[in-house]
Amino acid sequence: MCKLDFHFYKSSLLILTLGIILYITGNFFIPLYNGLTVTLIEHVQSLFLLFMCGYTYYYAQRVAEHSQLYKFWIWTIFWWFMLFGRGISWGRDFFPDVPRFYYKIIASTLISIPILSMFLPTIRQEIARRYKFEQIPVWHIFLAFLFLGIADIAEHHRMGHEFLVIAKERKDLIEELMECPCLLCLALTTFYMQKNEQKKKENL
Repeated sequence: MCKLDFHFYKSSLLILTLGIILYITGNFFIPLYNGLTVTLIEHVQSLFLLFMCGYTYYYAQRVAEHSQLYKFWIWTIFWWFMLFGRGISWGRDFFPDVPRFYYKIIASTLISIPILSMFLPTIRQEIARRYKFEQIPVWHIFLAFLFLGIADIAEHHRMGHEFLVIAKERKDLIEELMECPCLLCLALTTFYMQKNEQKKKENL
């Protein structure tokens, strides 16, 4: 049975506070500059995701002597890179004139690699082991889904949209701003798992 860690860490409080600040400033204070602000935030997110790819690879090298751990963390790099690809619209942001057909191929490839590799015996066993024996930071994951849900509501005009986006021209800005704490929560979950691994190694 999985072990749920319900401790509300300071980092969770900082994420929640950041989300509230971004919501208020995004709706009332941050200038749009004809979409330039949104584009800048998107680029910052993309750089952050690339950083997580590099950092995760660096960490994987540290646990390379443990084959199962190493393969698991290499697998998570594919997820970070998939998020990066989605963030840049699979490359369409930089090459808008290329036919959409090619971007569908790129998207299908980047999405299918981490999903299909999930069924590899080593990855499947490691996921099962973590579910049974490793702690899961509940608040990190809850806040990630919370802000992802808020971003989705802002993007697709779902129920409650009018309470989240005060002015319709700020829809894209609110969406991107709410994705920021979501990505940070995913990173914190990664750091949490890695920190626990290192503690176990030190206690051996």
